Amino acid sequence: MERIQIDPLQNAPRIDFDPDNGVLLFEGKSLMEDSEAFYLPLVNWIIEYAKAPHKGTVVNFRYDYFNTSSSKWLITITKQLKLLYDADPTTTINWYWPDDDILEYGEVIRDLVDMPINLIEIESEDEDI
Repeated sequence: MERIQIDPLQNAPRIDFDPDNGVLLFEGKSLMEDSEAFYLPLVNWIIEYAKAPHKGTVVNFRYDYFNTSSSKWLITITKQLKLLYDADPTTTINWYWPDDDILEYGEVIRDLVDMPINLIEIESEDEDI
């Protein structure tokens, strides 16, 4: 499988899917009006990857913000990741959260797909101020 690397844009997250090392990264902001055009190819990649995944795949969601349209695709993506997890229970899903809204959505997704998702707080860089 080919590696997917997408640099972040003002309204789109950074994506780095590395099949050789079994690491999938979603990072940044997702504010696209047409989320389907962005996320559908990623979902299709995950479906193919799940057929012969790297053992112990790690998936990292590090969103700062996402809109409603993007949030629907995050559910679709995690449903595909559930198939990956079912095939390889050593798969790790990390959901990094900088605020309560993203934490709550991570909890909703975890309950919806019924698989372990590590909810990891991102410490604010200006807490000491």
